[in-house]
Amino acid sequence: MQVRGVLKTLGVLSISCAAFAQEPAINRDAIRPVFDKMKTGRADVVGIGDSNEFMLGVGWDEGWTRVLNQRYGLYATELLALGESSGVGSGAGYGVSVFSTYSSAEFQYAGAPAELDNYLNNPPSLLAPLNYLYVPEGDAVAGTIGNGITLATDCPVSVNAPVRFHLLYGLFPGAGPGEIRPILRRDTSPFTILAQTPVLTTRSGPGQPARVASIALDLPRSRRSYPISMRMAGPFDSIVGPAMGLYARVEDTSASHGASFSTLYGMGSQSLRDMAAALQASSDDTLTLYFTSIRALQDEPRRVLVRIASGLNDRAEPLPSVGPAHIAAGNSAAAYEDNLRAILARITEIWVANGWPEEELHFLVTPSHPVADPDDPMLLAYRDRADAVAMSSPRTASVRLDRLTSATEMLADGWYQLGGFDRNHLNPPYYQVLAQRELLSLISLACPADFNEDGGIDGADVEAFYQTWRTGDLFADVNQDGGVDGSDVESFFELWSAGGC
Repeated sequence: MQVRGVLKTLGVLSISCAAFAQEPAINRDAIRPVFDKMKTGRADVVGIGDSNEFMLGVGWDEGWTRVLNQRYGLYATELLALGESSGVGSGAGYGVSVFSTYSSAEFQYAGAPAELDNYLNNPPSLLAPLNYLYVPEGDAVAGTIGNGITLATDCPVSVNAPVRFHLLYGLFPGAGPGEIRPILRRDTSPFTILAQTPVLTTRSGPGQPARVASIALDLPRSRRSYPISMRMAGPFDSIVGPAMGLYARVEDTSASHGASFSTLYGMGSQSLRDMAAALQASSDDTLTLYFTSIRALQDEPRRVLVRIASGLNDRAEPLPSVGPAHIAAGNSAAAYEDNLRAILARITEIWVANGWPEEELHFLVTPSHPVADPDDPMLLAYRDRADAVAMSSPRTASVRLDRLTSATEMLADGWYQLGGFDRNHLNPPYYQVLAQRELLSLISLACPADFNEDGGIDGADVEAFYQTWRTGDLFADVNQDGGVDGSDVESFFELWSAGGC
């Protein structure tokens, strides 16, 4: 269901945002290049968060993917780790998933040689839910055992499009045994093989070091009514150890523009300190491989937005912050800011180390949703600190979710789980609703009269406005009363007729 349909179904289009007099988005122009790029080229959003990142298999991961798809379209699926959450799964991805392999007991999720383990530090996964699949030397896993990535029929990256499946796998040093044979197959009966590679060695060759390799398999545009999966071996082959699967992703090769959302870190009961510490403990190789893979399918100039969502668990953080200030009171607002700055610094460090332009990298800080009216004083303090970081850091913005909704609205309309008993988590549809409001607060027009944002005010703006208004899209909420109706037409024409804003 589209976000617009969810909003109408849930009856929240009539909610007025006028009560939130202060701007919800702080320094939003600093990250506007990411969203502008999505209109004409490819850009990515990367999520870092707590249990709300994947709550009930949905969370911000799916909510943000859905609203980005509605607004810009998706050019690729999420970048998924093949051993996601040590084979148990986490709910990462919308319309795409990796197989949960834990129950088969055929794969390992740790123990690879250090020079390959370094590309995705295990165990335990420092960047949950990211884990690799590993088959030690001397072992073999039949191709009939579940592994790989599946593109569902309802994925915005359509099974009917010309799709390219990407696989990153490990090459072990030297010569010897080890092989895979990646395939694409119809993932319903009769499970037809649609494409395959020759048998690929998992060895780097005599005298050669370990490294990460990639392979891509393509399917042309066609009418398909079935899911498609990529596996590391076909039904008549085996994955022969040593072998390691790292990441997989699906690209729509016909998509010249659009967005993609991936989660770098999403784990329950974790504070901003935990997130910062995980990034600091992760090797440069791990973070470089991840962001190299995120950037790989983009065109120039590349754009990556890292969205950081935390706050609820920080209130009980007992340990000192891990940023440069090392604040002893771990749950204080000062510690929250110090941990936040540590995250920005660590990811920026990776950009600099790789020689990537820093102008590519942007940050969005979104402290947790409101839980009470008046809200928890600690959350309010964290939000103030997030705003201060946004105003003092390059290419960084923040969003105040307490200015986009309230605990009163959330409780009355059933946003919270367990009828409001659990206010730390949302019911699945409302991650999408709140993500929609968050995105709109970041991209709403500075000058609604120039509705198509081409720098002029003319008939093309009228056409663009009506096309948007007819669909009920909240982007046409020109008077910002929370609804899309005739009053927005009146407001638009007042501005348009005046020739300015």
